[in-house]
Amino acid sequence: MRLVAVIMMACAMAVVGAERVTTSAAPAALRRVAFLIDSWHPISHADVIGTRLLEGYRIGDRRQASPVTIGSVLQVEPRPNSTLRDVATKHNIRIASSVAEALLDNPAAAQPQLAVDGVLIAVRTPLPRGVPAERSAQYRLFMETMAAFDRAGRPVPVFVDKNLAATWEESQAIVAEAARRHVPLAGGSVVPWVPLEPAPPAGRRVQVAVAISAAPYATYAIHAAELLQAFMETRAARETGIASVREVGRGYWSLPDRDRWGGDVMDGLLASARTKRARAPGVPGGLGEETYVVLVQYVDGARGVLALMPRVFDDAEFLLGARYDTGPLYLGGLVLGGAPYDHFGYLADALVQFFTTGRPPAAAERTLLATGMSLFGLRSRESGGHPQSPPSLAVAYTPTPRGPGR
Repeated sequence: MRLVAVIMMACAMAVVGAERVTTSAAPAALRRVAFLIDSWHPISHADVIGTRLLEGYRIGDRRQASPVTIGSVLQVEPRPNSTLRDVATKHNIRIASSVAEALLDNPAAAQPQLAVDGVLIAVRTPLPRGVPAERSAQYRLFMETMAAFDRAGRPVPVFVDKNLAATWEESQAIVAEAARRHVPLAGGSVVPWVPLEPAPPAGRRVQVAVAISAAPYATYAIHAAELLQAFMETRAARETGIASVREVGRGYWSLPDRDRWGGDVMDGLLASARTKRARAPGVPGGLGEETYVVLVQYVDGARGVLALMPRVFDDAEFLLGARYDTGPLYLGGLVLGGAPYDHFGYLADALVQFFTTGRPPAAAERTLLATGMSLFGLRSRESGGHPQSPPSLAVAYTPTPRGPGR
């Protein structure tokens, strides 16, 4: 009997030990997102973002596993070279035919449940000239997402890649709807998440800041605008928004108050560019009609300059500089790497933090202001350079503390 008792005790201890090992070794469940895209093809945003969520990503020299995966994909405008079916087979991703099917466990049920922990919208929508004939893809996908949340009775975090939408009215509506429904919302460009070199000084009051990009305005203005706004929002505890936007193009170099609008910062940045330059710094003769320079007057008196100069340096480079009340100029920037585009690891890390905590890595209003800055800069250009001063640009918000990569 004594031997039996010893054996039974040993077996019980073994079971307890096995339970402890099993419990401690069990992997945490991955957060699953619905990925709403235009097309998954090589080096598309769907590819460079989605692959990192599926397979992990790099932050500088550090390799990170991703606790977030893609549960479903809705592809609304597949290109002939779409690789989605191969990716879906490899990673066991469900290909959906509608937003409801991408988000809900049973769209036909009277009371379906959400099948995902987040929604990521990534569609290519260049800034439009004039008034678009139809709603932008971002807006349609966002509103259909809200309808799915309504059916399920609860929301999950939503991220909108790049500009929020193709128009100011749609962009405002997205932010307003998310706030009304208590939906965690974030969006924007990869660029503000990539560290600047050198890092900007802290604790100095900005007079004027200049952000410069090299690529076409319709597709790259949002990236430079978000870089500018991500920098400008740190100048005070609360952002109070923009008073006016005016596009001056090559006329920037002949402005009578060019120094007030950061002429010294502009010249310093052009001289410091690390990629090819077609002309000597400060000489606009080589700049074509595709050059945009947008003057941004903030409500609190600070000033920003958003410049797109395709002929000056490579489109992988972004420059950012500032003049302060005291001290020397700040001249910095970044050069995005080529394949395998590891700079998207910084955005992937921000997305991971968002989808695992439910807390936006940056205020949605930052992307709203950057979108508005870009759109009204284009509208000013189309109106012959007249200032655009809609009261709705006075977007006030409290910036989120610096997130991944900064």
